[in-house]
Amino acid sequence: MKPIAIVIPWFGRGLKGGAEQQAWQIATRLARRGFSIEVLTTCCRAFHEDWATNHLKAGSVSEDRILIRRFPVNSRDRSVFDEVNSRMLNIPHSDLRPGVNPVSKDESVSFVKENINSAHLLEYLECNKREYQAFLFIPYLYGIIINGLPIVCDHAFLQPCLHDEVYAYLPEIEYIFHKAKGVLFNSEGELNLAVKLYGPGIKEKSTIVGEGVEVTSSGNRNFPIRLLGSEGLRFVLYLGRREPTKNVDLLVNSYADFRQSNSNSDLALVLAGPGNTSYDGFVNGVMDLGFIAESEKSCLLKHCKAVFQPSRNESYSRVIMEAWLYGKPVAVNAECLATAGFVGRSKGGWTAASQTEWSNLFSIIDSLSDRELDECGKNGRDFACENADWDRVIDSYEMIIKGLTESKSSCVKHRGNLLGIHQLLASASYGDAISNHALDIRDYLRERGYESDIFAEHLDLLMAEENVKAFSPHVISGKSGIIYHHSIGSGVTYYAIQHSGPKCLIYHNITPGRFFSPYRPDFCALLEKGRSDLKNLSESFPLAVGVSAFNEAELIEAGFKNTLAIHIGISPRKWDNPPNSGLMKSLQDGVANLLFVGRISPNKCQHHLISAFSHYLSMDPNARLIIIGEFLASDPYYKHLMNMLSEKNLYGHVVVPGKVRLNELHAFYRTADLFWSMSEHEGFCVPLIEAMWFDVPILAYNSSAVPETLGTAGLMFNGKKDLISVAALAKVIIRNEHLKEKILKAQRERRTDFTPENVRSEFDELLNVMEGQVR
Repeated sequence: MKPIAIVIPWFGRGLKGGAEQQAWQIATRLARRGFSIEVLTTCCRAFHEDWATNHLKAGSVSEDRILIRRFPVNSRDRSVFDEVNSRMLNIPHSDLRPGVNPVSKDESVSFVKENINSAHLLEYLECNKREYQAFLFIPYLYGIIINGLPIVCDHAFLQPCLHDEVYAYLPEIEYIFHKAKGVLFNSEGELNLAVKLYGPGIKEKSTIVGEGVEVTSSGNRNFPIRLLGSEGLRFVLYLGRREPTKNVDLLVNSYADFRQSNSNSDLALVLAGPGNTSYDGFVNGVMDLGFIAESEKSCLLKHCKAVFQPSRNESYSRVIMEAWLYGKPVAVNAECLATAGFVGRSKGGWTAASQTEWSNLFSIIDSLSDRELDECGKNGRDFACENADWDRVIDSYEMIIKGLTESKSSCVKHRGNLLGIHQLLASASYGDAISNHALDIRDYLRERGYESDIFAEHLDLLMAEENVKAFSPHVISGKSGIIYHHSIGSGVTYYAIQHSGPKCLIYHNITPGRFFSPYRPDFCALLEKGRSDLKNLSESFPLAVGVSAFNEAELIEAGFKNTLAIHIGISPRKWDNPPNSGLMKSLQDGVANLLFVGRISPNKCQHHLISAFSHYLSMDPNARLIIIGEFLASDPYYKHLMNMLSEKNLYGHVVVPGKVRLNELHAFYRTADLFWSMSEHEGFCVPLIEAMWFDVPILAYNSSAVPETLGTAGLMFNGKKDLISVAALAKVIIRNEHLKEKILKAQRERRTDFTPENVRSEFDELLNVMEGQVR
């Protein structure tokens, strides 16, 4: 079996730092389980050393069953790096925006170039990338990680140890998240942060592996009189780097506020850990011990009342797990998704954000009895015993590694006599829901072992790049199966009727002509003919599928005898690319973005949306409406919408960009505050599920297939006579965080019903029926 490589800037048993200790544990524990593990690292000794100095000898050495390969570091311009780094660290967190470079492009390039790098290591990766089963890059923000991962991205896993800090907003960092084959997270909160920063595209390739923590029973556990000087001291403990980036300043200032209001309290604050700043004597009751030994840390954990961890930059926090394993309650930063998530799930402590809230927590600890503190700490201990066990963590890594040796597809190859199943469309165009559905079906059919192509009578250039082929008669063997996507009649319709082999019709629905009669009477007639053709087709297709039960009902009404309802599978993986950075910047300007996605069409009722939005603006002028969808400038309905914008003086408040690229649509979804639909006819409505993946709350008119698609997710309204009330509801959803979170919770549950994996079992039934048609 090929070895697994762990790539990290520094490596060694005694190195301090969460990522360094984690890498050591992963490497040595996997090696003990029989895996061949190599570590690719530099000759630099540690984070706090000079990154351009080769402290250690280049070459290979074996230690604890692992092979460590060290490579010389590059020379670097430290002054350039320090200047850029200082500028980034001085950017207020409130100014950071996902998808927007916090500095200039030249500055972010300099940050990577003058980081810790090794040309020798990169060359080794390039020359030997096929010699390894997989690469694990840890953590995310160093030069050898940023430059090395893309070289081996096909089998590269990123373990970012991600923090909500300025570095995470650099485009070079976002790039490696999208390039990685997989991303491994220490906590659910860390994953949620990554989705917030980089979009839902990384979800399906992500795994929460966790992290283990060990508490040794050895060492002196007596009260640390040598350190604290008084056996009766009551104290809250902070463990970790003593520096502003860990919010130690906030903690000390909060304690000062507490002492000012509680001058008679004997509750002390004890700080311990590495750092160049001393807080000793900053205020009466603060004791800064500096760097301490492990045995002394154990004493402090045993005798403290609670552990406070104010850092908002944590992907896991070994400290709070250690505190819980000692049965101590913890307090963490409410703005740190990882640690706040742990506390919320465990009930083993408290969260705080502001200085006042942290000061109040000192008062709470001061007032609680030992019994009450012990009860809270026990909750934490139970959680840590369950979630911080190294054996269970390494089990997760082992499953990932074993998964690499298995087939890329978990689907079962077909065993029938039907060798090929091809699809027919009247037209195929980029971004169109039916075309995207056909592409997904083609890919799945090929995974199952079928020969499969898509043929369209009309196709745009971008679909040709997707290997969609132009239709011509006799291009498909009569022995192959066909899946015909029915829309307005075309040449492929006649061919599908005449096809002698197994076949199936898929119905995405055809808009009733009445919606178009005021604008395009000629098109209205074509639509009605397409709907009436259903009756004529019912005798020609032994199987028909609706992409919703709503559509299946129309098929049954048209006379089809054998029908199925198979929903469209919608995965977030197509968003595993960076969004348009210019749009991300312009759309995060403090203005609420109300979004609708769907072609400009009378049945989509964008005219009602514009009317309702005009009422919304009267309640909340700090908003814009974005209507995305294909249109023709000559279309009478589009002209009607433009006239409405002029009459209502909405230019500048309503954006109608037309059909957009995927990276642009990504940006619009990522920055949306509400998905607002007034549509009165939908056969399924893919954008509703897309909005769910982007955590955009949905407000939609209750019509056609919309309630079926939403289920219990989103909010629906039943009438349009009172658009002022509808607009007011939109405002409440956007501005009321409690209601928004309630909606999003339901949407997160609903969206999983439409993952390709969940839909494929339904589609397999279709394949079984078509196999049964083989003569």
